[in-house]
Amino acid sequence: MLNIYGHFLSMPSNKVRLCASYLGLPHEYNHVDLQSGEHQKPEYLAINPCGRVPAIDDDGFMLNQSDAICKYMCALSGPSPFYPEELHEQAVVNQWIDFGTQHVLSAMGRIFFNRVVAPMIKQDVDEASIETGLQMLARDLPVIEAALVAHKYLVGDGLSLADVTVIAALEPCEMAKIDLSPYPAIVKWRKTVMDRDFYQRVHAHFAAEMTAG
Repeated sequence: MLNIYGHFLSMPSNKVRLCASYLGLPHEYNHVDLQSGEHQKPEYLAINPCGRVPAIDDDGFMLNQSDAICKYMCALSGPSPFYPEELHEQAVVNQWIDFGTQHVLSAMGRIFFNRVVAPMIKQDVDEASIETGLQMLARDLPVIEAALVAHKYLVGDGLSLADVTVIAALEPCEMAKIDLSPYPAIVKWRKTVMDRDFYQRVHAHFAAEMTAG
């Protein structure tokens, strides 16, 4: 059985959950309590020595790093346009995966941590980090907008792992008070993806976790 370990406030964790949901992979989700330090306990470090989320345990095969996990799950699921086998198509999907993780997630992480997480855990808010994140988004969101003006999804007219990667990074926009209204194509695309069953399945669980947490 595939076991996914994550936290509901972790965008990379939710990326993995969305990917597994889209692919229809049977799995068990395990919430890691970061506030209590569960991620630093020997039991979890045996799964992910980095002491971070997400991670997976697939019948004894351990893997961490969200993009590596998603690509592994795509291979596990079998060939699909979601993560195409054709060289150039896969390269473009990988390009967006890297963009989503290295740029969009990096920017959102700064803003989300300081506007949402830091007040929750009573840490000082770093306004300079928020400003840096906002500047990064101001540079990167127009790139996404242009792609979505041209196509329904980031890579053509079908949903791919590229979309899941970027949508997961942008998930907490409302919580982090990020205004996407200047980007109507992004707003439309987010609604299209978030209305799909695979997304709703994950976030019905997500909402329950948020309430419990």
